[in-house]
Amino acid sequence: MTTPPQMPPHHTPPLTESRKTRYTRATLQDALMELLARKPLAKISVKELCARADVNRSTFYAHYANTEDLLGDIERSTLDWVGETLATVNRATMADDQEAIRQVLEQVCAYIRSNHNHLQVLMSPQADLGFQQDLIGLIYGFSGFRGVGQVDEDDADEDASMRFHFAVSGSIGLIQYWLSTDLAASSASVASTIYTMSVPSLAPALPRDPSRTR
Repeated sequence: MTTPPQMPPHHTPPLTESRKTRYTRATLQDALMELLARKPLAKISVKELCARADVNRSTFYAHYANTEDLLGDIERSTLDWVGETLATVNRATMADDQEAIRQVLEQVCAYIRSNHNHLQVLMSPQADLGFQQDLIGLIYGFSGFRGVGQVDEDDADEDASMRFHFAVSGSIGLIQYWLSTDLAASSASVASTIYTMSVPSLAPALPRDPSRTR
């Protein structure tokens, strides 16, 4: 199994950015992660962030519009790196090989362990649920989870969607719990649990009761 690349601790900038610009962005991102570990984003001011990063506010505004913009930059970077990690796996194989799906989940859990400082903040219950759903949805999308268990035409729009969202929510909760234990369980164990819980929830629905109405 291929070892997933570690996410750099900071957003990967365009090659045209200077070393000073990269350093400034990295410093601001680190400072925001440190503050988010203690308080929600709404309670973090640009003034406090700049003091933490030892950067003046004019420099901050040269790079970001506000703290939400900075957090969005970090989240996009995380999603990009997860996508690059998953892209190393043959998607055509995953569509028919459930063991490959398990391996992808194990790669992702190993990735979380390698980058837990940022992800412990980004995946916390107080963090952006939309980002967390995007992250897990990206994983399942690459893994072919939407194709695990065929559903009939009537199920496709309603039941399959509910099962998919149930799997995503459960996976987020388990990852949050794992991070809260300081990653006590192994990556393989967490991946196996997610797999075992998620695949049945995405399996075909039982035959529909003809009397059931929508």
